[in-house]
Amino acid sequence: MVYGWVVNELPKWIVYGTWALINIVLFIYQFYNFSTLPRYFYTRILVREALAFARGPAIIINFNIIIILLPVCRNLISLLRGTGTCMPRTVKRILDKNLTFHKAVAWTIIAASAMHTMAHYYNYERIASVTRPNPTTPMEGPRYPLEALPTFTLLFVVKDPLTACFITYAGITGHIILVVLFLMMTSSIEFIRRSYFEVFWYTHHLFIIFLTGLAFHQFQQLLPVQNNAEGTYFQNLTAEGVINVVGAHPPALCSLLPAKGVCPEATFKGAPPLSWKFMLGGLFIYIIERIVRFIRSLQRVVIIKVVQHPSKTIEIQMKKRGFTTEAGQYVFINVPSVALFEWHPFTLTSSPEEDYFSVHIRIVGDWTQELSRQLGDGRNAFQQSWELPIVAIDGPFGTASEDVFEHDVGMLVGAGIGVTPFASILKSVFYKLTSEKKISLKKVYFYWICPEPQSFEWFADMLSSVEGQLTAKGMSDFLDIHIYLSRGWKDKDAFAVYLREGEEKDAVTGLQARTHYGRPDWSNIFDEISLSHPNTDVGVFFCGPPALSHNLHEKCNQYTGRSDGNRASFLYNKENF
Repeated sequence: MVYGWVVNELPKWIVYGTWALINIVLFIYQFYNFSTLPRYFYTRILVREALAFARGPAIIINFNIIIILLPVCRNLISLLRGTGTCMPRTVKRILDKNLTFHKAVAWTIIAASAMHTMAHYYNYERIASVTRPNPTTPMEGPRYPLEALPTFTLLFVVKDPLTACFITYAGITGHIILVVLFLMMTSSIEFIRRSYFEVFWYTHHLFIIFLTGLAFHQFQQLLPVQNNAEGTYFQNLTAEGVINVVGAHPPALCSLLPAKGVCPEATFKGAPPLSWKFMLGGLFIYIIERIVRFIRSLQRVVIIKVVQHPSKTIEIQMKKRGFTTEAGQYVFINVPSVALFEWHPFTLTSSPEEDYFSVHIRIVGDWTQELSRQLGDGRNAFQQSWELPIVAIDGPFGTASEDVFEHDVGMLVGAGIGVTPFASILKSVFYKLTSEKKISLKKVYFYWICPEPQSFEWFADMLSSVEGQLTAKGMSDFLDIHIYLSRGWKDKDAFAVYLREGEEKDAVTGLQARTHYGRPDWSNIFDEISLSHPNTDVGVFFCGPPALSHNLHEKCNQYTGRSDGNRASFLYNKENF
């Protein structure tokens, strides 16, 4: 169990731990500076600890802005993954967590923004409630000569804290940023993203407004920074009993001097804007990424065939000059006549060995329904190629499934529509075996969990074809297929099994492999595979719902490095789109 955690979890947590440690160190460093440095002394007198509580999260926001865009630079990720043997398998598996890391960074920015905002609400309330100091009138206790900074003085005039929040660039842009973050956060919920992808797509592009607002957030330079708070100074007592301070203006001392004390005048400047500098690096890489995507999307795509499969599924076969793929990769598809700005991810179901690339699209929403209609769904007449809609392709992009050929044993698990990445892999396995290409892969276990096979009849047909051809080549032992109908028996299933009892092929799927009813017993499955392949690295590749992913992940940790010796090691990989 411990060894399994080290193999599957430790590299990921090293990355997350390093990132979290940097955030913590930056927060402590910034908090300490604004709590202690003399240059912020007079501001601290006015707004107290809220100054440090506002500036601490600000540095966290700036740091995470550097990296928030990098995990969604898909070409960069694919480039790093595609460096072959130069890129260790462990690093590739970390790169496959790119979207998970993107979400973690995003939630950190949201949490830091909330803390930053609450601290500044307090700051505005404090400033608006303070009577503007009169520099000609002696004051008891510390003085705060912040009226020397005109932009900050503006806030002294306003007595309503709410109004004070909306008369500065920082207040206006800050509230715009909060609204954008709220929209992006709520539209990223799993239900919204899967059921209303268009909402997720458009609101996520509000990040342009977010970055623009952040770049101008400090433009007015509201934060007073004392110029002459630090440096050499001398103090002496004259014959008349007057204290003179020569040189710098130490605020802790000068603020407590009696009226007859003499100090150099405190001079201030506004803290310069920094956020735009932090975002430059990541934004530059992201802009290059978008330019590459734009250029590739302009390349002509030819639809050579459209196949209507049962259960409302269409297959689109296409060609594009210079388009090369690896098994298990995916692309983004844009159809301008359906939606000009929408790009939708689809797994490639063709293998690299085929002279075209294809995707299977299930018709389940407005976008897919309109695409199906334009591709001739429901028509009996033949459509010419010029009658088909123009399609733009961005990709292909690498995924965890590419690495299946680097293992001696592959365990492929697909649940529901998550089975599609394995169509390309299984076809590629067949082509590699029949062409006698040398591959490391010696055995493949394929598990398909679905509520009913009718939902993916096209995949069952493809699986039957691969199974039959492997059997004909005498390689039936290479692929071990297990299909589970998670909803159990239905009357028609029982009747079909009864009628075809004794036949070689399964009554439900038409495969030689028999269908199981119910859910897999993963403990027994992992135990059997572990015993069958001692001292072997088994690559576990999954695509499907999070609950099952969590279960498989735990089993990989549990059955890796068992104390009873001579067991397999399970390396967990999950598809992320």
